[in-house]
Amino acid sequence: MKAWGLDVDDIYALVNFRNEHWIAIWISISKRHIVVWDSILTHIKAADLDVLMEPFVNMVPYLLVECAGSDEERVKHTLEPYTYVRVTVGVPQCRAEFCNKNAKAIREKMALAIFQETPGGLAKENEDNDENMGTYDEQGSG
Repeated sequence: MKAWGLDVDDIYALVNFRNEHWIAIWISISKRHIVVWDSILTHIKAADLDVLMEPFVNMVPYLLVECAGSDEERVKHTLEPYTYVRVTVGVPQCRAEFCNKNAKAIREKMALAIFQETPGGLAKENEDNDENMGTYDEQGSG
């Protein structure tokens, strides 16, 4: 079994903001630091990002301590909160055509292309997430 912080140094995740915007995060266990990538920097205010990141900066250290396989591994981690930074330079920003009324059609085309390129993608059944299928219909009608 792999040990967090020894065999696994990094965690990458997508985080949803208010069911309207996604950001990517990189959690560096060894550096006790989180990097946030946001393709629309103006979408989340700094204070809102602090609130969004609060569970991550506090819960990741707690989970590492609690999920340690042994006392030796447990003492390698502390409950001190992680730090985080939002990268503002070098992150591709959302192009205008992805944010207009044609955005839903563009996203559907891109999703279909990715789905068709996925080996065995056509054989997979949609077993969950049905409640979210209309999310972009509601947002695109404005």
